[in-house]
Order: sequence, then C-alpha cells, then structure tokens
Amino acid sequence: MKNIFTGKIPVLVAVILMLVFGILLASGKIENERAQKIVAWVGLGLLVVGSIYLLWDQNALRDISDQKGENKPYSYARVQMWWWTLIILGTWFGVYAAKGVYWEMNSTCLVLLGISAATTVSGRMVDTRQDSSNTTRHQDLHASQGIIMDILSDEHGLSIHRFQAFVFNVAYGLSFVVTVFSDLNKGSFPEYSSTILALLGTSSGTYLAMKMSENKDGQEPVQPVQNTSTTTTGNTTANNVTTTTTGDGLTDANTTDQQNADIKN
Repeated sequence: MKNIFTGKIPVLVAVILMLVFGILLASGKIENERAQKIVAWVGLGLLVVGSIYLLWDQNALRDISDQKGENKPYSYARVQMWWWTLIILGTWFGVYAAKGVYWEMNSTCLVLLGISAATTVSGRMVDTRQDSSNTTRHQDLHASQGIIMDILSDEHGLSIHRFQAFVFNVAYGLSFVVTVFSDLNKGSFPEYSSTILALLGTSSGTYLAMKMSENKDGQEPVQPVQNTSTTTTGNTTANNVTTTTTGDGLTDANTTDQQNADIKN
C-alpha cells in the first residue's frame, strides 16, 4: 500500500499521463482552446513533479557507486540530461498552457537532447567499465556532498572541465527559457547557431575525455613478470671475495692465498 503513494507507481502514472496529454495536444485531437490549456497545465505540472521526484530518488540521477541510498553521489551526465529534458518539454507545455498554440520541436531542440543523451550513454559506459575492473573509484569512496558539489567534482575535488560544462549548460538553458517566454507570439523555439551547439558539444566531449582518465590513481599496480628460463652468470668481487652466480641460484665464494698476496702488494 505504501508504494502506491511513495514508490515507483506514481512516477509511472505521471509519465504515462504526461505522454498521453502530450500526444493529444500534438495531434490536435483537443480542439477547444480552454481544454487545450487545461491539459497543457496538467502535463506541465506532472513534468515538474516527476522531475522533482527524480532529484529525490536514490538512483535515477546518481552514479554507479558502492555507497548506499542518498549517499550515492550525483552524476553530471544524468543531471545534464534531466536539465535539458525539463527545459525543452517544460517550455513546450508552458507555451501551450499560456497561449493554447502548438510549437513544433526544431533542430536545436533535437540536437540539445541528442548531446545530453549521448553524454549520458557514454558516461554510463565509462562507469560500467571502471566498476567491472579493479579500479578504486572516488564514487565508491566518498558519499554525496550535494548535487552541485557532486557534479563539479572528480577524484581530485572540484574540476575546471566540469565547471566549464556546467556553466555553459546552465547559461544556455536559462537563455532558452527566457527567449521562449519573452515572445510567445514568435511561434517557434530558439534556433541556436552551429557555433553554440558545437560549443555545448565540445564541453560535453571534454567532460567525457577527462572522465575516462578519472580514478587512474586508484588502480592496482601491475607486477612485473619474471622470466625464470633465462640463465645469468656473473662475477662479483667485493671484500676479497669472488662470487659466481648462476641461474640455479648456487653461489661459490673462494679466497686464495695468491689473491691475499696480490692485495698486500
């Protein structure tokens, strides 16, 4: 009974209803403008509630980790995907709720969602590979310090490449929202130039490249392999002792009278 109110069931119901409302709005099945706005407001509310629930969930936006529950650190890649999904779907429902009109998703929306999805998939692959190896991961050693500190930190603490990616995504995400609602009569979503999209893609690529090199300091050192088939013979003279070493580990030490005489001379 508890799961009906606090478990996964309400999230699934919210997602299904949001999809249904979105399909109805996009297909034009609801012709009455008032009904369209009501459906859009409900869809927007479900999206916001579902997004907040994902933040509270102990797995959805968090790294693969040996830490338990809320101690698992947040994943930058997953939070980025959550961020752009919330912004793009939120503005889409918001425009419909405010104006009762339908805006088609443009190429900018698709590229932004594609960048975040590719970053999440690639980050998950890196995490899975490190988790299945003998690598000691900072995600396993350190508990969550909060969403901001988690997504900005690697095994050495706060990192500049994560900070760069974070700033770009926050700045352009907020710019997207402001641009949409500053002119609801425009009729279309913002069109970002190829330079801006390349900038966001590069910041995500840099994050992934640096993520692949994370946790290297925690790997177990590889022991050198000794070749027992090689036989080495050497002569060493020290303190009037002649030592002969062979591959079978035997040592022969001899001191002769002639050697002592030579040393005295």
